[in-house]
Amino acid sequence: MFLSIPAIFLYQIVLLVSSISAAEEFMVTSLAEEPRRPFLGQGLPFYQKLVMPVNIAVAGDLMLGSWIVEKVETEGVDSPYDSTRSLLLPADVAVANLEAPLADNGSLFVEKQYTFKVPTRFIEGIVNAGFDVLTLANNHILDYGCGGLTQTLAAVKNAGIAWCGAGVNREAACAPVMLEVNGLVLAFVGFSMTYPDDFWATATRCGTCHPDEEMLFDIISACEMNADLTIVNVHWGTEKKSAPNPYQIEMAHRLIDLGADLVLGHHPHVLQGLELYRGKLIAYSMGNYIFGSISENAKTSMILQIALDMNGLLSAKALPIHVYNAVVKFQPKILRGDDKKAVLEELRVLSRPLNSGRDILDLEGNILPATRFAQQIK
Repeated sequence: MFLSIPAIFLYQIVLLVSSISAAEEFMVTSLAEEPRRPFLGQGLPFYQKLVMPVNIAVAGDLMLGSWIVEKVETEGVDSPYDSTRSLLLPADVAVANLEAPLADNGSLFVEKQYTFKVPTRFIEGIVNAGFDVLTLANNHILDYGCGGLTQTLAAVKNAGIAWCGAGVNREAACAPVMLEVNGLVLAFVGFSMTYPDDFWATATRCGTCHPDEEMLFDIISACEMNADLTIVNVHWGTEKKSAPNPYQIEMAHRLIDLGADLVLGHHPHVLQGLELYRGKLIAYSMGNYIFGSISENAKTSMILQIALDMNGLLSAKALPIHVYNAVVKFQPKILRGDDKKAVLEELRVLSRPLNSGRDILDLEGNILPATRFAQQIK
């Protein structure tokens, strides 16, 4: 049966009502049945779109090397995710920062205090956990040079996972990856603003995407032309610092002013505050997710569940997790009860200065309010 354009508009309204309920429950149809691969193409005209939200689950730093290797060798590639997989699988798209190369061999590229390498077969656990997109823009993905990065790209590609933020040259590293989900085209971009600068890609050398103003404008503009929603991951900030640096705030605002719909930060290993800027969500630091070290500074973190439609943010929720590896043994646990409330209260405190003193989270983790329509009135 073919519908006329007026009939399609009426159909859109019916779908919109049902989609809002679906977003609140975070239970819209998953892409589990579909092959996970980048989709490059133009967004559909409005009258051809099904107005369904896209539910995104966001985790922090994922580094499966060092002390985790022994656990995986003993308990299997799925064991680190066993207690949190339920937060990832219902999402249409799950995203994390892959903080180490997937490489079975290679030589160190730069001498530095900490270097990491993860067996390529560990990609199986990442797939089974439900991850669809990995940002590679960080200060460890080149620990084993272009050879390590090449093995990483091959492992991720062969697993059917999309990636952004690193590549064989600057053009490839900075190119957005696009996925079509529920009738919407999502563009994912990854930037690294961390040292060493030897890791930054050039026209003729592999590496990560380090942004400059001209490039920012070109990339975000291209995303705006070819996608319905633009999601930017940025590796930035100061390790173990719970407040964003001024340049992080300036950069996040600039990205949204250029057209980004969601900004996700990584690198500090601890949580930083959340901000609603022009109705768009900024998570300045997602903290650790699964990380192969034991740090007294990184004991709690979160997974974000975010619902977006073609106009932007519908709803979001912060779900606290326990990541202190001396206790959880490299298997993050979902926090509940008073422990959950303590993390959310800390996140509220961290977020207030970024929102003119206003609380944007409740003690269930819901990010409030829905500012999109209020912003349109101004």
